[in-house]
Amino acid sequence: MSEAMNRVSSGYRINSAADDAAGLAIVENMTAQVRSLDQGVRNTRDMQAMIDTAEGGLAGVNDSLNRIRELSVQGLNDINTPAQRAIIANEIDQLAQGIQDQVRNLQFNSTNLLDGSVQNANTASSPDGTGAQVTINDMSDIARAMTAIAEDRSFDLNAIDAAAAQVTAERAPLGALSNRMDYTANANTISSLNLADARSRIADADIANEMRAVTSERVLNEIQVLMQRNEQDQVEENRQRVLQTGA
Repeated sequence: MSEAMNRVSSGYRINSAADDAAGLAIVENMTAQVRSLDQGVRNTRDMQAMIDTAEGGLAGVNDSLNRIRELSVQGLNDINTPAQRAIIANEIDQLAQGIQDQVRNLQFNSTNLLDGSVQNANTASSPDGTGAQVTINDMSDIARAMTAIAEDRSFDLNAIDAAAAQVTAERAPLGALSNRMDYTANANTISSLNLADARSRIADADIANEMRAVTSERVLNEIQVLMQRNEQDQVEENRQRVLQTGA
């Protein structure tokens, strides 16, 4: 009865190695796997957040490049006076400085994202600590190229297009990686749920059966107490009868 009560109170069939040594080993191994999978999901979501932050920063760079190209096309129009071209070049320079600030300052958890600091970053999405490797290339040369266009007022469309292509080529793999993170996190979650279910079948107590055992033991104990009490009453009755007869 005490063993059944222990299982009912804890909810587990295996509360110590003495209950089921082999089962305990299996359960502990499954517990480690479940917790590692759950941590892998958190790791994956954290890495996905970093990737999305970098991709968002690159989207801002793309917007600036599109504006720079628009201004450059305007600047190539010979109707503009030198003073007007200077105004156009000044706006391009401001946009180039904005790109430079984005590359220099965009961070995630104190790690710079667009200056080449992220190289083969391990996601650690699997229980063994492995996962997708993330690399984000250095975008510093884009800012320098746009600054040069502003300084010499060349309005070089080929250089702008090359910079835009470089940004797009960087954004595409990051978007694919972000999608991969979704599938990885979902797969880990499903694996964790299935493993937790299997662990539950081994480790958890069948409360209905345990309560039935507790009730059965309680009834038997009450019957035994009643029988002992009846026996004692019968003995006392016989003793009183003997005493009365002897008197």
